[in-house]
Amino acid sequence: MYAVVDIESTGSPVSTNGIMELAIVLYNGTEIEGKYETLINPEVEIPPYVVRLTSITNKMVLEAPFFKDVAEQIYNLLKGRVFVAHNVEFDYNYIKYFLALHGFILEEKRLCTFKLSKKAFPNLPKHGLGSLTKELDIHLDNHHRAGGDAMATTLILDLIVKHGGSRLIESMIEK
Repeated sequence: MYAVVDIESTGSPVSTNGIMELAIVLYNGTEIEGKYETLINPEVEIPPYVVRLTSITNKMVLEAPFFKDVAEQIYNLLKGRVFVAHNVEFDYNYIKYFLALHGFILEEKRLCTFKLSKKAFPNLPKHGLGSLTKELDIHLDNHHRAGGDAMATTLILDLIVKHGGSRLIESMIEK
C-alpha cells in the first residue's frame, strides 16, 4: 500500500547531481512488510558539506551499484504503492527523474509526511524530521542517512494511522 522513501543526494538541481543512497520501507497500514536500502554510485563527486551532513564519502560509493543497475528493482518496489516521504516532492522528483533516464515512468500517488504532520500535530512547534521524531519520542537512528530517515518517516505514518488518522491520510494523498 505505501512505499516510504528517503534518498540522500549530492545536491540540487537533480539534472547535475546524483542519488548516493536510497531506502524504501514497504508499509501496509498496520505493519512493515519489507525494507530495501542501498548506497548508489552517484557518478559525480560528493561535495564536502554533503559528506559532513550524511557521513557518506566518495570512497563509500565507489564500489556501489550505479542507479541504472538498481532502477528496475526500485521501480518494482514503488509501482502500485503510495509514494511517501518527508518533503515528498524532493525524493519523488529525484527518483522519477532517474527512473525516466532508464526507461521507467513513475506516476504514483504521493503523500508528504511533513504536510501530514502539520495537520495531525498542529500544536508542535516544528515539523522537520529531526524535530518531529524528538517531539513524538520516536527513536531516529542515523539521521541524514536514507535507512534511518525512511524508518523514522514510517514510524510517524504508523503513529498517525494508529491514532485514527486514516481519513486525514486519505485526504492528503496527491495524485
